[in-house]
Amino acid sequence: MASFDDKSTLAATRARISQLDADMQKLQRVMHSLLAERKKCQQVLADYTYPILTLPSEITSEIFLYFLPPYPQRPSFWGYQSPSFLLRICRRWRDVALTTPALWSGVQLTIDPQRHVRQSRLLDMWLQRSRNCPLSIQLGYSEELMPSEDEEDEDEEGFVESLRSHAMRWQEMDISLPLDNLRKITGSMPLLRRLTIGVDRWDTETPLALFTDAPALKHVVLRSSFTPFIVALPWSQLTTLTLEGLFANEAVEMLRQTSMLQDLTVTIHNGQPPTYFSIPPLPLRSLKLHYYRPGADEYHQLFKALQLPMLQTLSVHEEFLGPNPVASLFALRPNGYPQEIQILGARTSRETYAAAFPLASLSVYVTPYVVI
Repeated sequence: MASFDDKSTLAATRARISQLDADMQKLQRVMHSLLAERKKCQQVLADYTYPILTLPSEITSEIFLYFLPPYPQRPSFWGYQSPSFLLRICRRWRDVALTTPALWSGVQLTIDPQRHVRQSRLLDMWLQRSRNCPLSIQLGYSEELMPSEDEEDEDEEGFVESLRSHAMRWQEMDISLPLDNLRKITGSMPLLRRLTIGVDRWDTETPLALFTDAPALKHVVLRSSFTPFIVALPWSQLTTLTLEGLFANEAVEMLRQTSMLQDLTVTIHNGQPPTYFSIPPLPLRSLKLHYYRPGADEYHQLFKALQLPMLQTLSVHEEFLGPNPVASLFALRPNGYPQEIQILGARTSRETYAAAFPLASLSVYVTPYVVI
């Protein structure tokens, strides 16, 4: 038989259960009330239209264009200030971005050998979104991600095909690929006006003509020790040319073919025996003539061959000027001298130059590496 204490404990427990049931019912009523209020709040948010979303699509599209770097600057493939970023905000913005071809008219992409298949597909999709817009593209490897020779053909085939299929719309291009892949990019390029080429590996002895059907091409930058004896460009129509890492005889070969050139920047390698160079007069307005390493006699031979009767701006390492820098400068333009003269690596005093060229805007630096 249960004791009196046991009966008392059981009664208290039953009473506690009843109290808990009552409290739970109260909480359930509160929970139902909160859920109902939450549903109303959600409906308010669902019914609300943000002011930015009430704008006409044309206005939103224009705002998007101001969000990106102005054309022909190239937005990055991913991340902030990429049109891809706009696709992630909301469905309406995605629809507007995908129907604004100008957003996709420029792109810069660094090829990653580990992701090249996906990158190639995305690049092709990107260019298709640009529809009929002119294109500004930068494509190449970073030094850290440079593939081996065995990997290159597989890595780049998709990229080359994407570029080639849209060549009619190229306007400004910066391409750093092995020559074997550049040779596959052929066809008419009627809009191409500015071209930068970096060739990572020379693998041919047969002269190759590139970008010959590009009547609007005027501005070319050649990087990575470009070799004119192997690759020919439409030199005669160029007005602006930058050459990086050529030997003097290679630079001369190009200059003999650039009868329309007005702006030239060239950096010369040394290592060749001095020779006589012959270059016809050029209509240059601006010349920047630099070197990688001092101590080469061919520098002066190259400078002596230049005839620039219309030159207005000159930046030159003094080593190009030979033993008599002032005389070399006068010989460069017999009918006067440039309005702006910058001398780098100077051993001759500024006073000497100032006395010889009193009307020129003159900058003289002892260091060979100051470039303005």
